[in-house]
Amino acid sequence: MSDTHFVLRYTMAEPSRAPDFAEHFHVGWHEEFKLLSGEGTYRLDGKAGTVKAGETAVLPERIRHVHPMNTGSGPMVMEQHATVTDPAPGAIRETLGFFFSIFEWDAAGKIALDRLGLPRHPMKFALAGRVLGRAGGYDARLPKGAADVAAATVGRLAEMLGYEVIDPKWR
Repeated sequence: MSDTHFVLRYTMAEPSRAPDFAEHFHVGWHEEFKLLSGEGTYRLDGKAGTVKAGETAVLPERIRHVHPMNTGSGPMVMEQHATVTDPAPGAIRETLGFFFSIFEWDAAGKIALDRLGLPRHPMKFALAGRVLGRAGGYDARLPKGAADVAAATVGRLAEMLGYEVIDPKWR
């Protein structure tokens, strides 16, 4: 991991019923998912795509997308490569810290997530938008301008009230 690039390798052991998180887009970075084994589907600009072992799904910046989901009969192993083209200080660390925290808290029953992997609590949802927006990540269900205003107001209020969406160990 650096200030401009990261690689994560992970396994989706079971076929996916729904995306791990909401359809989204990035301003200032793009992603590639290299499948090492298995097969999956993803969405890019509203269109379904397929990817199998040895192939790469390229998800450019500013295009709404959903990461690959396991649709095969066995485990899907992939590497996620992200390159930040307009790095904000700490953007990668904060983004990964957010996802590591919420998935860990979800597994421990410490946070309720919606079916798309975002906090159900309105203040934590707004704070998630603030954290991800600082790194150029946006939920595609909202226009970018509306997300920026919500992050600057409600997200900032959640921060001031002491809500957390990143465990200190991941900062």
